[in-house]
Amino acid sequence: MSFMKRLYTISLLVLVALSSSVESRAQIIDFGGTTMNNDILGWTDLYNFSFTSHNYGTARSMAMGNAFTALGADMASASINPAGIGMYSQSDLSFTPIMQFTKSPTSGDRYYTDTPEVHQMFDDHTERFGVASAGVVTPVFKSTGALTALNLGVVYNRIADFNQDALMASYGNAGVNSLANIFCTLANVDNLQVDSDGRMPFGDPFYYGSTLAYNTGVIAKDADGWFIDRISPDAIIDQYSSIETRGSIGEFALTGGMNFIDKVYVGVTIGLQDVNYRRHLFYAEDYLYSDATLPSGDDMPYRMTYMNYMQRTHISGSGVNLKLGVTVSPLHWLRIGLAYHTPTLYTLDLRYDADMWTETYSASDNPAGYDNIDRAGYMYAESYSPTVEDTGPNAWQFRSPSRLLTGVAFTIARRATLSFDYERSWYQGIRLQSSPINGLSYTSQTKEYFKGSNTLRVGAEALVLPFLSVRAGYIWSGSTLRDGYERMIATHPIQRTQSFVTAGLGFKLNESVYIDLAYQYGMNKFTSYQTYYAYDVDFVEDSIQSVIFDTTTDRHIAVLTLGFRF
Repeated sequence: MSFMKRLYTISLLVLVALSSSVESRAQIIDFGGTTMNNDILGWTDLYNFSFTSHNYGTARSMAMGNAFTALGADMASASINPAGIGMYSQSDLSFTPIMQFTKSPTSGDRYYTDTPEVHQMFDDHTERFGVASAGVVTPVFKSTGALTALNLGVVYNRIADFNQDALMASYGNAGVNSLANIFCTLANVDNLQVDSDGRMPFGDPFYYGSTLAYNTGVIAKDADGWFIDRISPDAIIDQYSSIETRGSIGEFALTGGMNFIDKVYVGVTIGLQDVNYRRHLFYAEDYLYSDATLPSGDDMPYRMTYMNYMQRTHISGSGVNLKLGVTVSPLHWLRIGLAYHTPTLYTLDLRYDADMWTETYSASDNPAGYDNIDRAGYMYAESYSPTVEDTGPNAWQFRSPSRLLTGVAFTIARRATLSFDYERSWYQGIRLQSSPINGLSYTSQTKEYFKGSNTLRVGAEALVLPFLSVRAGYIWSGSTLRDGYERMIATHPIQRTQSFVTAGLGFKLNESVYIDLAYQYGMNKFTSYQTYYAYDVDFVEDSIQSVIFDTTTDRHIAVLTLGFRF
């Protein structure tokens, strides 16, 4: 046994040798972090796809904080309270483009081997153009009877956005506390094997990281098990990671609303949702040595200088739900609205692949006889995984929470409007209904971690000139996590709270054409997270884990609605 292998065998002894069987040991060590479990739809993904606060819509609705459960005659009504569709008195056609500027500051603890912790902030941003709302609503029936009007519409509203970039780094980490150790420990714990030719085929996608690490020289195996022989335990490791997410959820609403003598409005929407989500996760480690710890060429003939690991996850699919709503106007200045959204039933396809590339320096005379070492003593390795495709009968299906919305709106002297909304969403009701993995269920996690969440929306509008309206609003979505779990560390960060401050202007150019402008500033807070961890349930002190990171999202949104009434 070589000097380097012996050191790593000792460092892994506590993690591996305590188990009497591979199966029992796999139950004791919990592997996770953003670099793990990207090959499946995790319970954090189910939650993030379910987290909507109805902050998108037309420029008018967005400027008023989307407090439209009692208000109506707006395209946003189709996705909030379809009873508002019954308030249209004429046809309406509108289009609302959107421009988003997103910053994602990330803080983490920066560790050095000989200095205390130093708090460091990393920042990244993204700019995206898209569509917030578009649609047409038209009256199909009018009379002077009890049923005063029947309106039908086809509307698109964006209900969730995933465009975000985040950067994070940690410097001066110990050589036995890295992602390389995670891959090695996982390979030992679950007894991964190589074939008779010394090759490690790609099998379960959960082990792609370990397989890529073997193919690129990060980990090695002999009859005694898995070990690391190219990274010294005395190395200083600098770690870098970036998470890029793209996509959105858009709802195509087939909606209808009825008006009964301008006092009672009833509506229904069939919501057809389109999901498009992409996550690219890059992780890198640089391996550095001080003069005092630099191993000799005899002790360590091959010395890895860096490892880069890239993962790509693409999730797409559709969902369907039903929205029912009613609004009553007992007085000409008062409206009271109530709406119920059934759970959305999603069917999602998932595609996943990964690759890894490394550089190794030959500090000796190439004793293993590698033929790809260049004149400077460096050799490079690169490996690509197959693409996982969970599609067709292997697609993922889950159910999002149901929602109950109430609202009240006041008109003051026919020149000003105040609107207040309250929404209750039952996130503990998220359920995975089928998946490609037999027996997989997240019911225990969703019941234990989540609770009913409250959202408040407030909006105001004032007609200051015959052709000009001024608007403002606010949205607040409270915590979805039960007491005691606000600081939980999940595999991927999840949104805890959301808040938006909104403002806008409305211009009536003539009886047929209007232009609305809106600005919205939003801030999302997420749970803390790590890039990797292997928690030893019985011996926590022997766990392998990265530093803890915290990311918030600051989002500036500008929208314009061009509309035609006819």
